Amino acid sequence: MKVEIINFKAQIAVAMKVTAIGMDKMAEEMDAGYKKLMVYVSEQGKQIAGAPYCCYTNCSEDFSQFDMELAIPVNEALSISGDFFMSQSYDGRAVTATHKGAYKDVEIAYTALMQYMAENKLESTGVYYDYYINNPADTQESELLTQVVFPIK
Repeated sequence: MKVEIINFKAQIAVAMKVTAIGMDKMAEEMDAGYKKLMVYVSEQGKQIAGAPYCCYTNCSEDFSQFDMELAIPVNEALSISGDFFMSQSYDGRAVTATHKGAYKDVEIAYTALMQYMAENKLESTGVYYDYYINNPADTQESELLTQVVFPIK
């Protein structure tokens, strides 16, 4: 797995927040959240402008509980209502790797990034991103691509 440092450019995104969630409910919340976001973007007549992503914040030390910002980059700002808000993706330097395979195995990329950061004495911001490069609805599980991003200080 190739690990590298790259500079990210922020994109505007429509988003929704899920707070104080654990791994046991993560997939369920993500499925429901992304469906709501896709419908909302479509109803607003806007174009998706990049890969959907999940931003993890307020992570407990053992990663058993965290907040998630589910987001879809869009070509222009939407009128916002309900649970939705405008956000933006990360802007700056980050360590990244792309995992190929099932979402349940993405921990492999997290481990590789943590090891790389430790070896290179890099400090995380404490926020983590997963970008979902292809669609699980029309991609075999073994071919799913998730770009994992650790913003660095």
